[in-house]
Amino acid sequence: MVVYSIKDIEEITGVKAHTLRIWEKRYNIVKPERTKTNIRYYTEDHLKRILNISILNKNGIKISHIAEMSPDQIKEHTSRLNNSEEHFKDQLDVLSFAVINMDEYAVNVILDKYINDYGFEKTMDILINPFLTKLSTLWVTGTIKSVHESFISGILRQKTAREIQKLEQSNPNLPKIMLYLSYEEKQELSIMFLMYILKSKGLNVTLVGFDLTIKDVLDAYHILQPQYIFTIINQELKDHSLDTYVNYISNSIEDCRFVFSGFKTLSTFNSLNENCMTINDMDSVIDFFVSVSQS
Repeated sequence: MVVYSIKDIEEITGVKAHTLRIWEKRYNIVKPERTKTNIRYYTEDHLKRILNISILNKNGIKISHIAEMSPDQIKEHTSRLNNSEEHFKDQLDVLSFAVINMDEYAVNVILDKYINDYGFEKTMDILINPFLTKLSTLWVTGTIKSVHESFISGILRQKTAREIQKLEQSNPNLPKIMLYLSYEEKQELSIMFLMYILKSKGLNVTLVGFDLTIKDVLDAYHILQPQYIFTIINQELKDHSLDTYVNYISNSIEDCRFVFSGFKTLSTFNSLNENCMTINDMDSVIDFFVSVSQS
């Protein structure tokens, strides 16, 4: 059984520790377990209940009123909010609750509402990216499991692919940019988000796939003949050192620059070919490709 300290609950839900104590002492609305040494701890059921209470409270329902509700009434009121099209004060908590419960309908309602109201790019900035950051906290504390991550990642990939399909065709006269991920590199959402941003700006970009071997990369290069190849390298490369991998590809391409980003770009390279370039963050990647396409 996963258990949480009061600090864990504070970080996950955003409800301050002193507020949790007030809810416990004044309203008797949350009753944590206690160790033999009288230290509070919380279970998964506590976490879900606190998220429910927080959602209702942020939507204008007083704690004193929530305290009078039965557990079923609290769930019913929260479900009604989740499935409505109202604008919430803090969608991160609502989205977290929906993902924890693997409520696909609620997740889709929340994301589609934001996309319809603000557009996909702004939704990425104000909801999706902050949620993915929060997801890392939920992962560390054990609130979510790999199945939760697969669940939300699958939905986000579908949304991103749908939004990419809505974009107009790129100008074929602009420099061609080829995107890919190497074998077992787990950055599908990042590379798809990047493709959306670049394509939305009218750039000539093609995502050739995930889990590509060096041979796959070079086969795609010979077919597309791009001016730029970009990838994200966060994981250890299978069967190759980073220097060997980067230089092998760059030695095999002509009139093309190999650009890469990710955690491994912070590594110290023994040497890099002149047609290689590292960029440390995705905003700079976007700025670079926009600048070279406009020059």
